[in-house]
Amino acid sequence: MAVKQKEGRAGAVAAVPDALRLSGTLLLLVRALDGRVRAIGQGDGLTVTDIGVLGRIGRGVALPSKIAREMRLDPARVTHLADRLVERGYVERAVDPDDRRCWRLNLTASGRERLAAGRSDVTEAMEELLVGLDADARAGLFEAMEHVRGALDALPT
Repeated sequence: MAVKQKEGRAGAVAAVPDALRLSGTLLLLVRALDGRVRAIGQGDGLTVTDIGVLGRIGRGVALPSKIAREMRLDPARVTHLADRLVERGYVERAVDPDDRRCWRLNLTASGRERLAAGRSDVTEAMEELLVGLDADARAGLFEAMEHVRGALDALPT
C-alpha cells in the first residue's frame, strides 16, 4: 500500500495511506461485488443496494425517507428503488396510518425469499472476489470493515 509520511501537529511523523488509492480500491470492490451479485442472482438484476433496501425493510425500517438517511442515499433514488421492488413483487406499499401523506414499505413473502437469496448471493460474490486473500488477510479486512462501519454509523446523517 502506498504510504506517505506526514508530520503531525506535535512534530511526530505518522504514516498516512494514499487516501485516493484506498477510496478507489473501495469503489472497485463495490462495483465488482455488484457485478458478481447481478451475475449470480435470480435473473432479476437486483444490485447490492437493492438487496440492502430489502434488508432495511426486512428489519422494520418502513419509511423511504428513513431508508434514505440510514443508507445515505438520495431520497429520490430510494423512491425509484422502491418502485422497482414493488414492480417485482418484493415490496408492497401501504399508507401510513399515522400520516396519510407517507407510504410504509413492507416485504412480501417473495421479498423475504429474495432477501434470503440476496444475502447468499452477496456472500458467494464476496468469497469469489476475495479468493486470493489468505485467511489472515480476509479476517483483517472484515475486522477493519466493521470498524469503518461503526465510524460511519457514528457520523450525523
